[in-house]
Amino acid sequence: MVRYSRYAHTFDLGDDVALYHSLRMKPVYLNKKAYEDLQAWLAGPFCNDYDDAPENIKNEVNELVKYKILNYSEEDDDKVLQFVRSRVPGPAINVCYMITSEQCNLACKYCFLGNNDACKRSNFSLENMSIETADKAVDFFIKQIKLSGMDFEDNKPAIIFYGGEPLVNYDVLVHIAEKINSLRDVEKCVKHLEMSMVSNGLLLTEERALKLKELGVSIAISIDGFTEEANTMRVDVAGNNVFNKILKTLDMCKRIGVDVSLSVTLSEETIKDTKDILRLVDSYGVKSFGFNIMMSDENFIVPQEYNEKASQFILDEFVELRKRGIYEDRIMRKLKSFTKSQVYFSDCAATGGGQIVIAPNGQVGICHGCLHNKQYFVTTVDDEEFDATKHKDFIEWSQLTPINKDECQDCPALGICGGGCPINAMHLKKGNTIHDLDERFCTHSKMTLDFLIRDLYRIIKEG
Repeated sequence: MVRYSRYAHTFDLGDDVALYHSLRMKPVYLNKKAYEDLQAWLAGPFCNDYDDAPENIKNEVNELVKYKILNYSEEDDDKVLQFVRSRVPGPAINVCYMITSEQCNLACKYCFLGNNDACKRSNFSLENMSIETADKAVDFFIKQIKLSGMDFEDNKPAIIFYGGEPLVNYDVLVHIAEKINSLRDVEKCVKHLEMSMVSNGLLLTEERALKLKELGVSIAISIDGFTEEANTMRVDVAGNNVFNKILKTLDMCKRIGVDVSLSVTLSEETIKDTKDILRLVDSYGVKSFGFNIMMSDENFIVPQEYNEKASQFILDEFVELRKRGIYEDRIMRKLKSFTKSQVYFSDCAATGGGQIVIAPNGQVGICHGCLHNKQYFVTTVDDEEFDATKHKDFIEWSQLTPINKDECQDCPALGICGGGCPINAMHLKKGNTIHDLDERFCTHSKMTLDFLIRDLYRIIKEG
């Protein structure tokens, strides 16, 4: 008997309907009459074979069969899932978070690293990364890239300078960038390596900004909106608001011609007004954005209604930003997956098995969210025998994709989700582990898929 796949989902578009397979990811749009005729045929006694479809819906049935939305049995669904799961990649290191310093000059109230918590903050090392450790860190990362076996000509590995606040240890940051640039002609695997820095901007001087531009280190400044109210959670260690100081940094970068992107954490105040971010864009000529949904921990619990509002805010901003030709990273990741009909296995380099984090003392871990306690920091840059592709923790993290989770199989957004943050998942409920769901992303992914299907429908109708 012809039946709907268990991965088939229906979206009511008013006059029309979209049918969508969450793993094949090709929406098929039908008018309501065709959909009703399809429902009647599937409910009747004459649907033993695809060829039994009435003439008036044969074309629709052929499309639905083509994209696996209709099939014959559970076995057909099992084959699709088995095929997709066989494509889940193992560890292949391509991203390195260089933690040049664990110290930060801010103590943002939502900080997922723990700078807002006196106990966690006391665990952060007071010693910055040394030149010697930095050299070993670069060599260690290069070795892990090579062990991953990627095509060096097409591959674009990345070093992200992070903290703490990376500019606390500016000289070592520069040393690492200069070393990478000196190796581009002799180490094929770093020929196309990209470098970036995520900073609060308070220690960024004109001289430093120009030097980073010269070295090819792109700059992302953290800010939560274009009003002081939106930035009330972004404070220094004494609890003072730093918004006006960040604006001075943005003014300086604009004046000297250094482009910056923005890393915007969506506080509850930020998401009240979409126009504030657009004012920020227009004032400083920002070309790219990354929106960050706040995370929960023992001291900061995000309410459920926030997740929906934050997700809607990102979608509303995306619509406005694309009119300006501005790249917003979080939606674009899912949009690329949707338009190419390619399952998005991981929304995070750590859960994709593609990331290492190197602490100032040379410890090497998987996720920078564990800096305060060094959980999942499994080796050091002195370990010449280490191979992330074979290490049990890196293998475990690389398999955290929703594709492998039974509780995700019924979700329409299964193919575009990529999962959320394992660290946030651990903190959501007592007893949780990295294998539990980051429920922020359940909301975000479902709302994003609904938007993408309706947006494509709009484009088709207009076209």
